[in-house]
Amino acid sequence: MDMLIAGAQGSPTVLYGIIVPLLLLSFLSLLFIPSLMAAPGKARSIGDAVVCYLLQAFGVLLMTVGSLPTFYSVLAGVTYPGGTYFGLLLVFASGGGLFLWQDLRAMRLDAAARSVSAAVFLAAFRLIGQITLLLAILSFMLSITMGSTGVAGWWIMPLLMAIYGGLISWCTRSSTTMWPGSTASVGSAMKATPARAQTPVKSASAKKRR
Repeated sequence: MDMLIAGAQGSPTVLYGIIVPLLLLSFLSLLFIPSLMAAPGKARSIGDAVVCYLLQAFGVLLMTVGSLPTFYSVLAGVTYPGGTYFGLLLVFASGGGLFLWQDLRAMRLDAAARSVSAAVFLAAFRLIGQITLLLAILSFMLSITMGSTGVAGWWIMPLLMAIYGGLISWCTRSSTTMWPGSTASVGSAMKATPARAQTPVKSASAKKRR
């Protein structure tokens, strides 16, 4: 144990290799608890949904890494080598393909099993988008009030971050009601079925009385 602690203190890679998997395992365990309450007995579907939405988040990260430097080079007038643009395009296409593939997989899963994971995924990205938008606006206003507008290209990064945060906030503005709405509609339909089944019985008894 002493050798393990000494190795973790001497190498950050060993430390992150222990702490990051433990934190990820704890997060997944906490996510399984409300998911099992919403969909009892569907642990496999819940696990598939968690993996799908985590990979979707990684796809969004890849699209961000591939798109932001490209837009920055266009606005700032900075020219990258041709191989750099191709690499950024490849990263963006990989992220987009991964996102669409996992979204298709998630749509095929049970609605109750994916409801909690979908809500956490959308709420997290809405929070990221709104915080990014707010920080971009604050950065823009502080640059004006503190007299930093003399620096060339001072407005580029706040503008990019504002567009990025606004786009994420807009994409997640109303999607959170999709999963609860679908499950609620299924429940209301199941409740309404016995009431419709009683209608022929009432009509038959009325005919006998006549």
